[in-house]
Amino acid sequence: MRILLKLIFGTALVIIAIAALMLVPSPQPTAPKPWEVTILPDNQIEVMGVHLGTTSYAEIQQMWREAGEVALFITENERITAEVFFESINLGGLSARVVVNLQLDEDELKAIASRAASAKLQPSGARRYDPAFDDKQRLLAAPVTALTYIPSVRLDDEMLHNRFGEPDNIRTESEESAAQIWYYPAFGLTVRLHPEERPVLTYTARTS
Repeated sequence: MRILLKLIFGTALVIIAIAALMLVPSPQPTAPKPWEVTILPDNQIEVMGVHLGTTSYAEIQQMWREAGEVALFITENERITAEVFFESINLGGLSARVVVNLQLDEDELKAIASRAASAKLQPSGARRYDPAFDDKQRLLAAPVTALTYIPSVRLDDEMLHNRFGEPDNIRTESEESAAQIWYYPAFGLTVRLHPEERPVLTYTARTS
């Protein structure tokens, strides 16, 4: 009987020890923050691990462990773009919605749009196309030329100054809007600030 009790007691201790280890949080790897911008030797920008103009959509999927949702948009003036939406990513404890723009030849984009199953009219007046499966696979190789980061936290003037320094220019978005646009050309960055909306940080690859 004593041996059985000892065996039960020992097993319980092992189970408790394993459970305790499972509850101990493992150290999280450091992740780049949106204010950590690096100018690379090719004079391009790296932000959140993305080398603008070089890092592909597939590489972003691997880094962020998110597939994203890719779509093509044709505006009323027939400008066509390929964009990938990441509804929520978490890097270094910061949650945000992210949109990346892909670089493709205009003729190729139009060919992809022609093979899409349907087009949906957007509130902006643009038409949205969902690429066919094979085209989605081709888009994985396309490099990222712009990255729009919309954090879940509010950013105020002081926080922007602390993170990015003094902007080169600040402009009012329009006469009808309360938003301001802060320009940081050294980082390829513009920041849209609105008192009642989430901030929008857009990083754009430099043109040669």
